[in-house]
Formats: sequence, C-alpha cells, structure tokens
Amino acid sequence: MKNILSLLLIYLLSFNAFSQEVIDSASTKKIKLNRWSLDLSFGSSRGIRPYNDGYFSTENDKFLGEINLNSVNIGARYYVNKYVTFKSDLAFDRFIPTNNKSNDFEVAQFRLSIQTMFNINALFGLSETSKFKLLPHIGINIASLKTVKSSQNQVIGSPDHILGLIYGISPSYNITKKTALFLDMTLINNFRQHHTWDGNVSDEKNNLTGQMSCLSIGISYKLGKPVEQVKEENKKLVDAKNEDLEKRMKEVETKLIDTDKDGVLDYLDQENNSIEGSIVDTKGVMVDKNKNNIPDEIEKYLDKNNGANSGITNTSQSPSNTNQKSTDDAFTRAINDGYICVYYETNKSVYISSSKDSINYILTYLNTNPNANMDLIGYTDDIGDRFDNQQLGLDRANNVKDTLIKLGIDPSRLNTISGGEDRTYVPSSKETRSLVRKVIFRIK
Repeated sequence: MKNILSLLLIYLLSFNAFSQEVIDSASTKKIKLNRWSLDLSFGSSRGIRPYNDGYFSTENDKFLGEINLNSVNIGARYYVNKYVTFKSDLAFDRFIPTNNKSNDFEVAQFRLSIQTMFNINALFGLSETSKFKLLPHIGINIASLKTVKSSQNQVIGSPDHILGLIYGISPSYNITKKTALFLDMTLINNFRQHHTWDGNVSDEKNNLTGQMSCLSIGISYKLGKPVEQVKEENKKLVDAKNEDLEKRMKEVETKLIDTDKDGVLDYLDQENNSIEGSIVDTKGVMVDKNKNNIPDEIEKYLDKNNGANSGITNTSQSPSNTNQKSTDDAFTRAINDGYICVYYETNKSVYISSSKDSINYILTYLNTNPNANMDLIGYTDDIGDRFDNQQLGLDRANNVKDTLIKLGIDPSRLNTISGGEDRTYVPSSKETRSLVRKVIFRIK
C-alpha cells in the first residue's frame, strides 16, 4: 500500500509541474490546433493474481504463457504540450483458462482508465523529429468484474467494483504525420478487489489486492492538423505580419523624410526641390509674393548677384530698362541653373500635377521673350533598361513640348533632347530617384 501511495504522489507532483508549464508556455498559447487523437488496440489480458485453488490462466512451464486475444481497447488522447499527454481508455477483457489443467471459468471485465503520458524524447532532449517515440504512462484504473455462465452466455452474480493503479510504457512509431502504430505494455495493481480472476470471492489473506497485465498493439490517429504544419502556418502568418509591419514602418519613415529641408515633409510637399533656407508655404512651395513666377528667394539671390557683378551703374539706361534687364536675367538664370523642372512618376511620361507651376514659369518666359528658343531635356532614373530609358527621356521632353504648343508656343522654338539616365546622383533611395525623373530647360 505504501508503494502505491508513493507512486500516486509522484504522479500528482508530475501532473502539477507539467500543467504549470502549459500555463507559462508562450508556444502553447500561440499554436491553435486540434490536440486530440483517437486510439484503437487489441491484445491479450491476463489476471496474474489472485486465483483460488484449482484455477490458473496459463501453463506454469511457459515463460510468457499463452497468447490469448481477449482484450479490446478504445481511447482518446489530449496533447497538452510536447512533454505531456492526457489519455483515457475504455477496455473490455474476457478471462478464460488457456489450458486443460485449470477448472473452467469465464469472467468479463469493463475498465476505464485516466492516465498521463510522458514524451521521453522531449524530456531528455532527444530528437523530436524522430518517428520513434517512447511514451511511459501512469494513472487510475476503475473496473467492473463479473462472472459469466459459459453454457448459456449469461452474466451472473454481483459485479466487483475495482479501483487500482495502472502504469506501463508504449513504444510508438509514426507512419504518417497523423497516424502512429504503438505497442502497449501495461500492468495494473488493484487495491480494492474482492473477487478472484476465476470469478469467486477472494480469500481474506489476499487483503483486497490483485494484479493483471495487458499486452496490446494498436493505431493512433491525430485529429486536425499536425503540430508541425500548424507551427509552419503560424510562422508564415507571423512573418507576413512582420513584413507588413516593416512595410508600414518604411512608409512612415518615408513620410518623415524632408528632402529639400524646407520643414515640410515630402508626402505633404508639392515642391520637394525648394532651395535650402527659402521661405515656403504650408504645401512646401517657395513663396512668390509679386506673382512673377520667380520664388522670392531666387529673385533676391539673383538681384544681389546682379548688383554685385555690375560694379558701375550704367547711367545711360533708364531705371525701367535696368529693372527689366534684371528681371530677364533672373528668369534666364533660374531656368538655366535647373531651378525650374518638370517632374514625373516612375516609368511615366506625363508630368505630375504639382509641376504645372514650372510649365507656367516657362510659358511666361517664352511669351515675354518672343525671340528666345529653348532646349527641353528629359531624364530618367536608373531603374529599367537603358535603351528604354533613353526613349522615356525623349517622351517626357515631348510631353512638355506638346503642352507648351497647346498653350500657344511656336513648335520651332522648342527642341526636345533625351538625357537618358541621370548619373549625377547616387540612387540610394526612392526620394533621390524622384528628383531625377524630370525635364529641365536650356535657353538658346
């Protein structure tokens, strides 16, 4: 009895330890799957003791005795985690003598067991991918034992309700990811058994104890998806979420970029090539208070340089002529120095809507300088085939030319040129590339 109580204590402590691991295990919470499996097995059961005089189950001179297919077992398992599995079985046993030396008897038993199985592979760090697994198990067994009248096949007498400790080991081999063959070797120690295995009342000297064994072979089938498949699907889901999160983070980082350092983020900036230090409005467009299509900062810079370079004021020129010449020079410098550009999206030959101001700027210059002619030079970024980019640069230049022609400019004043890929920059980011998909202008 002390040995039985010790085994029960070990069982309860083991159950408590592993159940705590389930609560704390992050992997268990993440994996969503059907953890159940069904078992079906057949085998040979044998009552070891007690027997009354004249009754015994097999030949004494045989080491393993007679193999008698007299037990069927159906059960279910619940996989708590990779270490522990709960198992419940409903079994039927039929005990008869397997030799002519014993008195005739026939006893039937129904039993229900609730057990915990342990995965030796996982517990001792062995290969979890191995198809072979060793699964010891221990638990409680409840049984009902009745004597059967063989001649009429009728159950007679009162049943003996038995409580015992069941333990054993089940070597298992995975045929597929969901199906496994197993061999089960089980021993049951009963500590509340009134009847002998031959169907009679046990002698008091047996002290309500009994013992039986069962050797069976069966098949286990897992319901739902295999753990490995679910883990793989969860990994793909996590990877997809991480990829989406990374993409969103990049989008946020992109939106926080201010290429021209004017204080307006690029995703709000309608003119992301403002001169550093220039005054811009809330849309990132350089301020032009006098509405002459020349940003005030450019105008101030050009006026300052014109004054510095002139040295001596030409008194022969009237103030109006001087102002007009200064304005014309400002227009020319702004255009030829590349401050006036028309921009494009990737692989597009139609300029973006925010470039309309640049078109108006060029139109104003050509209208106020009817003798001036102009080269329109189209550029692309480094993405795509170089030959195709050469054509794309020309298409962009022609796109601006067609617009100016529709606005009344003589086609003979406009010459289109393809600059191909702009190699004057390091293509390190999306924002850098957006600055070279453009058309620039040269006054002739």
